[in-house]
Amino acid sequence: KQVIQFVAQMDLSLKNAMGQTVSQVLADMKSVNRSDSLPGLMAERIEGHLEPAEPASSFLCLFKGQVRTGVYWRMIGEGYAKFGNDYARGLEYLRHIGFCQVSTNPVLAAKAFDEDPGLTEELKEEVIKHDDWIERPDAHADTMALAATLIALWPNLAVFRPLALHTGLKDFMVSFQLNPNIADDAELSIADAKQAYQLAAKYLKRYDEWLGLGDRAGHIGPNIVFKVAASSKAARTITRELNREGIGTNNTVVYSVGQEVLLIADAFAGKAKAIQQGKTVTRTYETNMGGRFASHLREVAAEKIFLDAAEKIGPLRAQAYLDDLARSLRVEAATSAKLADSALIDKIRTICSFKYLKSLDQADFLAASEAAGHEPKEICQLEEDLRKAGTLVARRVHGVFYSPKNRPRWIRYLQETYSLSGEQATEILDSMDVLPASKRISEDTLHALGSRNMCHTEFPNQARAVQLRSEQPGFRLEDFRESVAANYEAGVIDRLSTWRDFGLGYSLTSELKELLLRVGLEEAKDWPVDGILPAEWPEFGPVVKTSEEFRAAYLAFRTKCISIAREAAHSETVRHGSLTDKVEVKS
Repeated sequence: KQVIQFVAQMDLSLKNAMGQTVSQVLADMKSVNRSDSLPGLMAERIEGHLEPAEPASSFLCLFKGQVRTGVYWRMIGEGYAKFGNDYARGLEYLRHIGFCQVSTNPVLAAKAFDEDPGLTEELKEEVIKHDDWIERPDAHADTMALAATLIALWPNLAVFRPLALHTGLKDFMVSFQLNPNIADDAELSIADAKQAYQLAAKYLKRYDEWLGLGDRAGHIGPNIVFKVAASSKAARTITRELNREGIGTNNTVVYSVGQEVLLIADAFAGKAKAIQQGKTVTRTYETNMGGRFASHLREVAAEKIFLDAAEKIGPLRAQAYLDDLARSLRVEAATSAKLADSALIDKIRTICSFKYLKSLDQADFLAASEAAGHEPKEICQLEEDLRKAGTLVARRVHGVFYSPKNRPRWIRYLQETYSLSGEQATEILDSMDVLPASKRISEDTLHALGSRNMCHTEFPNQARAVQLRSEQPGFRLEDFRESVAANYEAGVIDRLSTWRDFGLGYSLTSELKELLLRVGLEEAKDWPVDGILPAEWPEFGPVVKTSEEFRAAYLAFRTKCISIAREAAHSETVRHGSLTDKVEVKS
């Protein structure tokens, strides 16, 4: 009887422990982007069906059901495209679906620290190993921000490591954003990347040994690539040189065909040198920030429409329409008060920014448009067209390199230009993925699916939105197979081309046209050449906006790291007395 009672108590204790563990896992899933995520959606659907008597086994069965009935499981399993996580957290769940890439930036690193208090504690532990950080945190802010970002990425590197080794670094890569404050300095950026690469290699060397993969890992480097901001032509040098060292890149802050084609060609040049020197060719990425491009074009259009209204009906009446729009968009009172004495153009730019204005086809904006002389149907058509702008760029770039007719042309070009074998040229071409990012609507994913060299990186809320879209009546995933090769009706490009910034983003430059014709892309002879030049990258509207956002986010994150360092110093002082009296803090 005592044995039976003991076993029963142990069984109850085990179930209680399992129940607590499952609750913690579900809470963690819902913490990803504050539950506005695919893991959050899965957790919401699991928790109402758990069996209290069997919390662990019922969780595993329910989790498996959520994974294997989702649209991403099907898209990945049936080869519609590859997918990555555009976030620093949640990969431990998405990996089970088949996600094979992680992308992050200063904004997302800061969010990871907000969502996971454990990261702050890890950074404090790192801080107290460095006397100089504690004594002068302001002087080491960039170094601490680098360490903090890597701390946020370590779990992702670890989750992907065995799979990355299995593929020889051809997939399962983690993208690390280089310091945006030095993005225009090739030498400093390359040094920054190499430092992070060495730190990652040191961490993974120990990790490989813990997994018993030390011998198997051999000379294979860390599964990390570096996000290079194309905010200046320095990005070209950084891209070539890192790939030449066998270190992969992920070009970001890119919106135009000109940027993307040129930087892919630069990556190819670097990879060719790596092969000639016997170095590894890793998976690299060319981000297409299509959602941000569309948002920029919408902001430009909204600004013009309100300025047209001011010219036609007068600034005061235009201001009244703008006030109505601000109220309907629920612009914060503090923001409205700050704008009270601002010029009309500043008010327009704030209220019509993507932060507030997600779409042109809403009542108060249509009313302002009519006052400016635009028919509502014209504005609704414009909104439909704008939503396709980023996808048009992604489709053109992917087609240039990976359409069935162009792929062999590039293999031949790489062979002839860099004296490579067919196998080597194919390896280089296949090691690059176009990476649609910054999604705003589900079509940003569904309209650019491709089975080869197409890897989508999904915000948590985007993945949730695509899953919910797939559950709507009438949805057929089959309708989107190889959608990256599809065409919108011709009028879309014609109408969008009346906007100068779309032309800058969608057209070639003379240099690129010459390159593509040399490769053998005969269709390029009819493409316009009024695209953005490398010297103009820093002034291109979406580049300016994103660079400013990234720099501000980086500075805020750096300030947060300084604050954490001071907290760590204070805790050490409390525990051990004056830090200056300690012989060894680093232990």
